[in-house]
Amino acid sequence: MPSTENNTVFRVLDSAPRTAAEHMALDKVIMNAHSQGLIPNTMRFLQFKPCVLVGLHQNTFLEVNVPYCQQQGIDINRRITGGGSLYWGPLELGWEIYAAKNTPGIPRKIESMYKLLCEAMTLGLKNLGLPAAYRPVNDIEIGGRKIAGTGGTELADSFVFQCSILVDFDVDEMLRALQFPLEKLSDKAVKSMRERVTSITEQIGYVPEHSKIKSAILTGLREALGYDFCPGELITEEIELLNEYLPYFQSEDWIYGKDSTFINTIDCIANYKAPGGLIRIQMRLDAGIRVIKYLIISGDFFAYPARAINDLETTLKNTPIDKQQIIATINNFFASNRVEIPGIVAEDFIKAVLLAIEQAKAAKPAKLI
Repeated sequence: MPSTENNTVFRVLDSAPRTAAEHMALDKVIMNAHSQGLIPNTMRFLQFKPCVLVGLHQNTFLEVNVPYCQQQGIDINRRITGGGSLYWGPLELGWEIYAAKNTPGIPRKIESMYKLLCEAMTLGLKNLGLPAAYRPVNDIEIGGRKIAGTGGTELADSFVFQCSILVDFDVDEMLRALQFPLEKLSDKAVKSMRERVTSITEQIGYVPEHSKIKSAILTGLREALGYDFCPGELITEEIELLNEYLPYFQSEDWIYGKDSTFINTIDCIANYKAPGGLIRIQMRLDAGIRVIKYLIISGDFFAYPARAINDLETTLKNTPIDKQQIIATINNFFASNRVEIPGIVAEDFIKAVLLAIEQAKAAKPAKLI
């Protein structure tokens, strides 16, 4: 195993699929062990049994179709990092890097670090023949469709960067397992969601061996970062910590939490008629930190390029629920991108988004005033 003194040689951990609770407990184990200087920089592959993972600050009952998951034997758990809810199928693949903040070649600024490691992932996908590209702030796409997402957290002088890759993604099962802005998604909205994501299988026409994907990822990381990656195992202290932490990560207290502990979300829908067509906004708001968690923009308009709508959705994600900031964000998007939508201008999208927020305030005023 690499020495803890050499922070440019990474230990690689790989194992058979684990339960969600085991993986979440291991995240905490490795993060704590690294922050205490017990282990070297580490790269870990993750394979899950089917599960849904919510972000650290989310309300499980608002994010997950709990009865359906329990009925279908789909694990439910909570990440130690923030972000939104995710569905993991049996073929999806994840990887993580645990490293010191002063690791040579990795920027300490979060956005720069995301860019570097996302671009390393795109190199890995290109090794599979896929024309992947980095989409700021933390996504990887092919032709405007998301194929991988990333996130992370930090502890003391250590950080973890996480990436989840769609290998053979089942969009319909995701829609059944998660709660979405609409209790009943329209056919257009479902079609729109399918068009926003892709998978390795869809791109190459067959399901590749995980070993082939892992090899491509490691090659991409070596090319981008210049590090060595050496197979390793959990040390005795990590195994002991895993046995200590696992019962808590399997508990209802961790998975479901207390209602007062986690954020409440508000779903809203608005239809706005512009000269060039109908704009429909389906949006989820985070009433705790007052931001737009995510939104779906649909309608009967024509956008050139078509991916402009996906890009606008990404730009608005995590925007504060503040009229002036929303106006500035949308105006800046149209000023910075060559977008043409006959009969519709930036002002129309501003009005549509603000209308959805006003309707949310009217429905639950105490949460958004």
